[in-house]
Amino acid sequence: MLRRLAWTLAVATAVLTVCDVVVTAQYRSLTSEAAVAVHGFPLVNAAVLGCAVMGAVVTTNDERHVVGWLLTAIGAGSAVSLLTEAYAVWVVSWDGPGPSWLGGVSGWVSSLLGGQLAIAGIAFLFLLAPDGHLLSPRWRFAALVAALGALLCVAALLGTDPRSFDVGTQSERAGPVVSTLATAGFLLVSAGLILSLVSMLLRLRRSTGETRQQVRLIALSAAGVSLGILALLVVQLRNGGQQTWAAALPLFGSFLLLPVLFAVAVLRYRLYDIDVIVDRALLLGAATGFAAVGYTSLVVAANKLVDSQTDLVWLSLLSTAVVAVAFQPLRLRVVGLANRLAYGPRSQPYQRLSDFSRRLAAPPTPHALLSAIAAAAGQELAAPHARAVLASTSGTTAVWGDPGRHGNELHEVTVRSDGTPLGSIAVALPRGRGLRPADRRLLQDLADQAAVALRNAAMEVQLAEHVAALDRTTDELARTRRRLIESDDAVRRDLEAAISRGVLPHLDAVAAQLARVRPEAPPADLDALVDALLAEVTAALEALRALTRGVRSARVDGEPPVRRSDLVGTGHAERTPS
Repeated sequence: MLRRLAWTLAVATAVLTVCDVVVTAQYRSLTSEAAVAVHGFPLVNAAVLGCAVMGAVVTTNDERHVVGWLLTAIGAGSAVSLLTEAYAVWVVSWDGPGPSWLGGVSGWVSSLLGGQLAIAGIAFLFLLAPDGHLLSPRWRFAALVAALGALLCVAALLGTDPRSFDVGTQSERAGPVVSTLATAGFLLVSAGLILSLVSMLLRLRRSTGETRQQVRLIALSAAGVSLGILALLVVQLRNGGQQTWAAALPLFGSFLLLPVLFAVAVLRYRLYDIDVIVDRALLLGAATGFAAVGYTSLVVAANKLVDSQTDLVWLSLLSTAVVAVAFQPLRLRVVGLANRLAYGPRSQPYQRLSDFSRRLAAPPTPHALLSAIAAAAGQELAAPHARAVLASTSGTTAVWGDPGRHGNELHEVTVRSDGTPLGSIAVALPRGRGLRPADRRLLQDLADQAAVALRNAAMEVQLAEHVAALDRTTDELARTRRRLIESDDAVRRDLEAAISRGVLPHLDAVAAQLARVRPEAPPADLDALVDALLAEVTAALEALRALTRGVRSARVDGEPPVRRSDLVGTGHAERTPS
């Protein structure tokens, strides 16, 4: 209900400003000094319309926001003041239509709603902007100063007769009491405006980040209006109270900058969390209206063409249906084009998020997946660059945009599945531009959509890492086996060479001595031969024991020692000396 009221007042302000231009043009040139420097055309007209529209925009987001209603009241009240002033001058000074008393009442209403009252409203606006609260409770005295000044100005007007009020000469005909009240009221209102500027400067000093960007613009507007008031006072004191080009243009220009700077704070730095598409809403409405008008016109034209050639009602209905169905895809394309023109590169982010989810149905490689996620995050949030990271031992990362740009703040959200972190998505935004709740929700929705794909990618990366580790282990085992085989072969060769050097010579000697044994040899010679053979065999065994020490036991447990009878052979009994 309150939103409708705010927009109704904005529309009424637009109508009143147009009527003011029409009425003013009836009795003076719109480029004359009286029209521009005194009446304020076109600067004040544009300013009051801008204030009313910005007030309606703010109340659309929060219908109880005091700043929005102050902007609306300043715009609507000043529009009424402009129109009533133009009509009063037309009737009183230029013999316009209507009785003279009506012109006087119009001038009285103009003075009541414009001038000092508008400046007091601007002072309240700067004291409460941007959050709708005073900087601290002790700043109530500044609001009281502005309110007291406005009350004194109203009291001065209440002391005059509305029917004989003359906008141009009233200050000269006013009594001392009325003049004193009006002057005191104007000075107090101006003091309240100066105090509101001080309040804005303190807010600017204490603010940081995106809030500082917003407050800086509002403080600039406050400084402009304050300097405009100061210029008006200085020039009028020097020229005897005449409102000339030099006196009025600084104030009127700064008044015009008030809604402009508020609009920049709202649209560029997202004051009051109003989306950036507000500045293109009229373009969207115009494009959609064009599509609707074109659709209707084509269907009606085709229907008339068929009706001119036949009288059959069913054929006319059929042609209407066919043309409507045929035009439907074109209408959708036109509306889609209007959306793209209105929303720019961030057109329908959740539709594009749905398209991104469909692209994830075909499983890409992990790096391609991360590149798609980073590109989607960067494009949807209009960020200079974005980054997607897969939480794995390899730390796979994909970057979109220009990561070399400095002066950006990184905003990161973690991608989780069942509480397990799978990676992260980060976007870099310029300093002073933070993530709004809508942007944060969009980034979180993107992370939720990518969670399943990232989990599969993480499993794929882990599987690839396990396979690579298994390959490395297999290669190491193969190399170890080759080393063992080569070592075993080397040991065998060394053992063979050692046996050939240390054992075989003794055995060869045993074989040579056995070859000289004769059955008819005397026993004494046979005993000497046996002793020699026993010595050679013992030497050979000792050499074998030395070679096999550490490989196996030199003698198996329970093996009997070597005896002479074992060396003599079967049938040779051990002989003893007779």
